[in-house]
Amino acid sequence: MSGTPARPTVLVLDDEPMVRRTMRRFLEVYGYGTVEAATFEEALNLLATTPVFAVILDVRLPGKHTGLDVLSLLRERKELANIPVLVMTGGIVDEDEERLIARHRAHLFYKPEGFDTLLAFLDQITGRDRPV
Repeated sequence: MSGTPARPTVLVLDDEPMVRRTMRRFLEVYGYGTVEAATFEEALNLLATTPVFAVILDVRLPGKHTGLDVLSLLRERKELANIPVLVMTGGIVDEDEERLIARHRAHLFYKPEGFDTLLAFLDQITGRDRPV
């Protein structure tokens, strides 16, 4: 993808601190910058103030909003409508959630797949080669 920064920033939205920390460390080793959010509100604040190249969303969040609510808002905003979104979940998504993910051009990953699979896909959609 042309115009990809040398160290693109990825927003990681997950309510589990250990998942956020692990994801941040893993992405940074492979040349990505990261910003982290634990809630829907934190994610929206970061998206309003920080340029991000891609977003990794957890489906289930505490409170009344989910990661899929963030996905819907991204697609409604002209400036964020085409940002790559990877939806990560440790649980089961129902058929309606799967349709929403597909309709909003996001990609679904299950946490047991591991970070290597997620990173390889992120590299592919950002047009980046992994550092050797």
